Amino acid sequence: MLDLSYFQNSGNVNTQTFTNAGTWQTWQKPRGAKFINIFCLGAGSGGGGGFLAAAGNKSGGQSGPSGGYTKLSIQASILPDILYVQTGVGGAGGIGGSPSTSGGAATKSFVTLTPSTASASNIVCTSGNVAATGGTGGSTITATGGAAETIATATNMIFAILGAFTATAGVGGAVGGLTSGGANSSNAFIIGAGSGGSTTSGTMSAAGPFPGLPTSGANANGVNGIILYKPILLFTGGQGAGGGTAGGRGGNGAYGCGGGGGGVGTVSAGNGGRGGDGLVIITTSF
Repeated sequence: MLDLSYFQNSGNVNTQTFTNAGTWQTWQKPRGAKFINIFCLGAGSGGGGGFLAAAGNKSGGQSGPSGGYTKLSIQASILPDILYVQTGVGGAGGIGGSPSTSGGAATKSFVTLTPSTASASNIVCTSGNVAATGGTGGSTITATGGAAETIATATNMIFAILGAFTATAGVGGAVGGLTSGGANSSNAFIIGAGSGGSTTSGTMSAAGPFPGLPTSGANANGVNGIILYKPILLFTGGQGAGGGTAGGRGGNGAYGCGGGGGGVGTVSAGNGGRGGDGLVIITTSF
């Protein structure tokens, strides 16, 4: 059973967390291990930049879509004593202007038998199939088009069929508002996508364990995503920026979440926020 209080160690549980994005790291099996639980979260992509125009239609940048995640439970005896972990790198925020640019794409997270992702038979666990693409930059039409990380399957992590796993696709980015407020972002377990920037930004309403994000006012920067460890593990995307004369900058996403979209402007437009890096948590039961 996967315990969502990953960050707590006790006498019969050992937890190791990996956050050094883009670098191979090693995990060593603790002595006496019986079961291994892996949580593997891909990175989020960058939010698109806001559009710059003195007059006429102009949209804020689309927020960056989020990474997917996989949970794997497997007997410790099946795994070697050392595994290799590489967490995904979040995408850069797009640049506001005329034209604006889209946010950068993210990369996936992996747990492997050797420090290589060339073969599916070498992959113990991966966050998804195709990594999240960047949020689209604003223009004279609504900014939309970036895609969330697609769901992982046994074909891209063959080793995982020796255990039990569940996989979840990422969450798509909210569209940038066109001469109006930005679209609201989605509430999703563990991952919430950043909201699009526009004249005023979209928001994320509080619901259950999900904290709300405020609406960014005219020309205001979006707030960065929220990280919660309790009562459940939960991350949110960066908030979209407000637009106006000088569009604000989108907030950066928390782990695995998209960056907020940049705000529109008549004198200057805001950049999109950076996507959050990936995360891998390996919990050992004795």
